[in-house]
Amino acid sequence: MGVTVAIAGWFCAAAALPVAHAAIVVAYESGVDAYVEALAGMEAGLDAHSARAIDVHAAGGLGALERALASPDARLVITVGSRALAEVQSRHPAAPVLATMVLHGGGEAPAGRLEVEVGLAAQLEAIHTLLPRAQRVGIIRDPARSRYTTEMLESRARKLGFTAVVVECGGAAQLLKAVTSLKGKVDVLLCFPDPELYNAVTIKPLILASIDLRLPVVGFSPAFVRAGAAVGIYADYREVGRQTAAMAGRYLRGEERLGKEEPFKVRVSINQRVARLLGVEFRTRGLAVEVLK
Repeated sequence: MGVTVAIAGWFCAAAALPVAHAAIVVAYESGVDAYVEALAGMEAGLDAHSARAIDVHAAGGLGALERALASPDARLVITVGSRALAEVQSRHPAAPVLATMVLHGGGEAPAGRLEVEVGLAAQLEAIHTLLPRAQRVGIIRDPARSRYTTEMLESRARKLGFTAVVVECGGAAQLLKAVTSLKGKVDVLLCFPDPELYNAVTIKPLILASIDLRLPVVGFSPAFVRAGAAVGIYADYREVGRQTAAMAGRYLRGEERLGKEEPFKVRVSINQRVARLLGVEFRTRGLAVEVLK
């Protein structure tokens, strides 16, 4: 795989443009399906004749990134994901960075950031559509990393007609104990992105516990649903790419500080096999839902 990769048509169209002379440098990490979708979504909004992509995971990619960041032609750097953001910041802290597909609190981005986490309101609205009788939502929160305080979660849920039962959990070793403590107290378990709590090691035991407790898990990615979460509520990654391109356009037109945005569009998927195991029937009327059977 080359240093500059033709993920979408606009990378191909700009093939004659040297990386060092690109006005927009897009730094990303290959091998992540969500990033590929986001890059494809940028196609319609970024100028094919001024944007170049650099895979920081590819051989020679970091050297190409160094050269691109040193170029006086680079007006904006778009980083896709946390690794690309870290690589850019470690080399050029003052670079005008628009960070996209990042989690809350994951590094500073001077130009702006588009966080991939779906807001609580959108999550609860989708849950209400899928499970109208579910009013008690369990949330496991790590105080060291959570974007919301317990009080915020309880207050925001209450405004939307839910009762949030928040359990604090200081790490993966305490996760199953936290899940078990919710038995009989909640109707669903809503999981927020947290790589320390929810990862390849912890998800399988979590899913097994949820089935044993007959507690539907609401995950935050397609992979989480494939692993056994009953529901997934997550950003439409292609739309995140389009949203990123729109933010980049505003920056290039003179809006130097874009602030922070959340995804405009949300996707929902359900794991039908797990739903049957739990004895849960989801209502999908009026909601675009992908069903995994």
